[in-house]
Amino acid sequence: MIVAAAVHQHASQDLLFVAVSIGLALIGSFAALVSAIRIPLSAGRERVRWTGAAAVSLGGGAIWSMHFIGMIGYHVSGLDLRYGLPYTGLSLLIAISASALGLTLVARHPRSLGWLGVSGLVAGLGVAAMHYTGMAAMHTGGEVTYRVPVVALSVAIAVAAATAALWIAFRVRTGRHVVFASMVMAAAVCGMHYTAMAATRVSADPALLAGDELRIDGADPIALAPIVCVIAFSVLAVVIFSAMGGVTESGALSMARTTQVRRVVPVTPVTPVIPVPTYSDEYLPPAPVPVWRGSFSEPPSSH
Repeated sequence: MIVAAAVHQHASQDLLFVAVSIGLALIGSFAALVSAIRIPLSAGRERVRWTGAAAVSLGGGAIWSMHFIGMIGYHVSGLDLRYGLPYTGLSLLIAISASALGLTLVARHPRSLGWLGVSGLVAGLGVAAMHYTGMAAMHTGGEVTYRVPVVALSVAIAVAAATAALWIAFRVRTGRHVVFASMVMAAAVCGMHYTAMAATRVSADPALLAGDELRIDGADPIALAPIVCVIAFSVLAVVIFSAMGGVTESGALSMARTTQVRRVVPVTPVTPVIPVPTYSDEYLPPAPVPVWRGSFSEPPSSH
């Protein structure tokens, strides 16, 4: 069982919620990658649509849903945790907005390492802001504090994870690459979340420790968990099905492979061939020419 540091109270992670959060990170990363493949291959409204799909998949699925389910699995002995919906909703908007901004910046300059660094920094700070905004939504009936060195490490991991995710998003081309990249991206996201949770310290209210009744406001996490899971998995399934082209060959991977072949294979000049007209399919020999012994004006004499 994963244990986080706490003051007075012991904190731990439910392994079932850990497993579900990792599954969300994997599927969300896969949906984000197959959507991001279509961004440089599209233009106009279609480009905006695929950028939005990738941002929702990455920010809302791989990052926010994973973080939220992981937080629901966070238990503090002797405390009943609740969550405030306004801050929870705000954290979701921050995650999607940061992902959209990072994807938009990288899509304009996909081969520029400078823009990649700026985009990774912006998106990573957005992910860190999302996490600690979500933590502010957690009502414990006590005091929540953080170990500053571990918080700094979690922010650094968030920036590195976001940079890696954006770099991967515009460089995968085959199904095998997408699956491997999804695992790398999910590992980075989960690493950031559980490092940040390890920085958390919870101290219970003295009245609660004394056995007095204490009412904690907020939504019940057990009621929120199935709602978040159903919505997240449903949205990600729709995004993946759309990005993969349904059951056709016009999906993102096919388009990416076609584009890559067009970039690699040189164009061979073709020598024009002038067709020779034919008047008949059957060969006809020329007519015989008479041979005259005398002049051209007189027929040959008969003896």
